[in-house]
Amino acid sequence: MRPELKQQLEKELSKAKHKNFRAWSVAFLILVIFLWLIVGLSSKSSVPVNGVAISQHASLREDGHKIYLMVKVPDRENLVKVSLPKHLPIKRNVKVELRKHKSTLFDTYRFTFVRYLE
Repeated sequence: MRPELKQQLEKELSKAKHKNFRAWSVAFLILVIFLWLIVGLSSKSSVPVNGVAISQHASLREDGHKIYLMVKVPDRENLVKVSLPKHLPIKRNVKVELRKHKSTLFDTYRFTFVRYLE
């Protein structure tokens, strides 16, 4: 085999290996970021919190409507948006019990509806 042809083939093989390495590196990086976000946004513990249901909000979709309660929680300045289960009626100006979940890595909170207190 001619030396020029051999060098050209080696260059092509080297480029193919480099592209493959880059693709696997990018895939690994995306996987690490994805896992970091999952672990960071998950919560290990939750605390019960009481609040007052102030208003409601609905998200209308073709596959079904989603009803949210806007709840005033004592330790937060803004209203908290909480998903209401479908089998429960909408009640305003009623005390509700929520669960406050703190994320593992970030300083964010998520609230879930538990029950009406009245």
